[in-house]
Amino acid sequence: MPERLGTEFGRRDGVDKASGRSRYTDDLASVPGTLHAAIARSEVSAGRLLAVDVDAARAFPGVVDVVTASDAPATLQGLFVADEPLLAVDRVRYRGEPIALVVAETRRAARAAALLVSPTIEAEPAVLTLEAAMAPDAVEVHAGQPNYTESSSITRGDVDAVFADAAHVVCTIVDSHRVHQTFIEPRAAVAEFSEGRLQVTCTTQAPFEVRSGLSSLFGLPMSQVGVRVPTLGGGFGGKLHLGMAAFASLLAMRTEQRVSLLCSREEEFLSPAPRENSHIELESAVGFDGSVLARRARVVLDSGAYAYDTPPIGSVAALQACGPYRADHVRIEAGYVHTHTVPTGSYRGPSGPQMSYAVEKHMNDIAERVGISFEAVREINALRDGDLGPTGHEMRDPAMATVLARARAYLEQWRAEAGPTDAGRLRGFGLGCAIWTVSPIGGSVAVTMNEDATATVLTGATEIGTGAVSETLAAIVADGLGIEPAAVHISSGDTDRGSYDHGSQGSRTLYGVGTALVSAVDQVRDILVQRFADDAEAAVEDCEVVDGKIAIRGVTGSEKALREVIGSAMGVSGPVAANGRFQPAAVPHDPGCVSGWVGAFNEPTFHAHVAQVEVDLATGVIEVQRYAAIHDTGPVLNPQGARGQVHGGVVQGLGYALTEEISADGDGRILNPNLHDYRVPTILDVPDQIDVSFVTEHPGSHGYRGIKGIGEAPAVPGAAAIGTALRDAVGRQPATCSLSAERVLRMLEHEGETDVA
Repeated sequence: MPERLGTEFGRRDGVDKASGRSRYTDDLASVPGTLHAAIARSEVSAGRLLAVDVDAARAFPGVVDVVTASDAPATLQGLFVADEPLLAVDRVRYRGEPIALVVAETRRAARAAALLVSPTIEAEPAVLTLEAAMAPDAVEVHAGQPNYTESSSITRGDVDAVFADAAHVVCTIVDSHRVHQTFIEPRAAVAEFSEGRLQVTCTTQAPFEVRSGLSSLFGLPMSQVGVRVPTLGGGFGGKLHLGMAAFASLLAMRTEQRVSLLCSREEEFLSPAPRENSHIELESAVGFDGSVLARRARVVLDSGAYAYDTPPIGSVAALQACGPYRADHVRIEAGYVHTHTVPTGSYRGPSGPQMSYAVEKHMNDIAERVGISFEAVREINALRDGDLGPTGHEMRDPAMATVLARARAYLEQWRAEAGPTDAGRLRGFGLGCAIWTVSPIGGSVAVTMNEDATATVLTGATEIGTGAVSETLAAIVADGLGIEPAAVHISSGDTDRGSYDHGSQGSRTLYGVGTALVSAVDQVRDILVQRFADDAEAAVEDCEVVDGKIAIRGVTGSEKALREVIGSAMGVSGPVAANGRFQPAAVPHDPGCVSGWVGAFNEPTFHAHVAQVEVDLATGVIEVQRYAAIHDTGPVLNPQGARGQVHGGVVQGLGYALTEEISADGDGRILNPNLHDYRVPTILDVPDQIDVSFVTEHPGSHGYRGIKGIGEAPAVPGAAAIGTALRDAVGRQPATCSLSAERVLRMLEHEGETDVA
């Protein structure tokens, strides 16, 4: 049986998803007897909540119950900072904050009654921007707490002395915008409470995190909380929190009935946690040749009304402030600011796109100051073997030089093939680079062999659409035990059945769970081979597992079917089962130079996107004509799945750069909370072909076969590549990550100014 890993294989769940047979969370809402819930939300951004009148809502036909903060647990929520009430208590801090819950016999009745909830809110001045929130006399979003909180800092070397002697000092300032994950399946939850046990089915990437959160919120032992994830319609980091699970659970516990809660698409835009807007300042001491000698950086993230993920995201941003480039002397500060806006949080490659854009624009600024090409400045400064990352982490066999060489080859080919442009259009070629990491949280898994020589894999990991769980884990088992992938059943995303997992996040699912699975498969194979060897009176080292059989190597007729060996083992030593777990070793770095959440890159990976664009000078529209994505992955176990990850990430990166932006008015009202006005790229907005190049010759240190992560990085360098291409075409680049036609046209019209945002 040929090895499956590393070859092209499809999706076992593809037919069910394409045909509509897959069951999502909201499909379970049609079970008879299920009640339906809706959320009443604040329509002001900031104010004192004086009263909530629910009489009209309670009297609406079909309504079963209406709940306000007085009926809810007083425990504050938050993965990293516990600062958010389940329902607003005495004040509201953003437009859309939940104030009350309505549960009714039908979804239509619940939503209609929620509109009848009448809060009395004494409106107060709201701070809606980073600038307003950081002003000396700014209103405090949380009374008694400054709006700005430093989350991470890095100081290494003699920064000021190097700046004093530098040939050049280059400064770059970049602002970024908010974008939404726009997963195809809105957030939903179905909760049941029976005999003191809470069972929740919901849309989450991290069921064990939801279990922990619900346990804490309601004071239940974790053993009395079960969380299950059916088919999940995407997440991209937006489904890492409690989401709708807490609301549905509260109502299920009060009514002792099954309760379903589904977000509308508009509510998705009113709910946490989109990618944050930010303000980034970079300053470099530069040598005559363009080499970066020292880097100063300040990063401010807008967390919105509550902290959510911004404390650790600030750490990720701090680590990226030097990009994939050397800087022996660094001073970096990252923090987050509370505003009266929707709380922000994780989105594929948290802080990555804006940090990549800022760092790459900064490198372009350096190249322009020194008088060299944008390719040359990156090659001069690229991290190489033995160089140190920002926190003193030694780079070992970094792939950056290889990645840049492939990027240059694309640029040279495209330039050679380029013909003339039409009148009123200019062509440009761009490069955007990034460094990324694999989340250093491990995984666990259990494997059991069944009597018929099939295998069952139990894992708490969630299949979020990548195929890492549903396909690649099955291939690992199949290759390790010499069986067909169809003989491997994967049970995932269930806290009652699967072993603990930190969630599908941080590019770590296959890296963490896959490596743990290999350990379990090895143990199972050892059990079977030992049993066969004992029965055959052969040496273990002379036995092999091939094509569903175990045999003595080179001895014809010695084969025994796997099911026979399993039966023998079960009779002698018990069930054939094993548990595997994996935790990568801590990355050595200089802890004395860091404070806060920041650490070091685990399994650092290097990436470059290359773009050919044409800019319409009359409209400011950027047309992306050719695109290539080069990614340092280590060995690729599932090429089709990995390419799909890259293609999806590229499209999200292009959306971030060109079409997507959450817009709000001066009162904090979101103006485009739907997929008509919020412009996700369509097939007409992306190039016909996206070349994907995997750099496999620089394996990682800990993952199975040297695998690294690929989930997040494809969404990171896109805006940077388009920004460089725009600059190559027209000679200028906006000081904002949004390169919409409107902004580009505004920049072109202000010809005498620089860095128009």
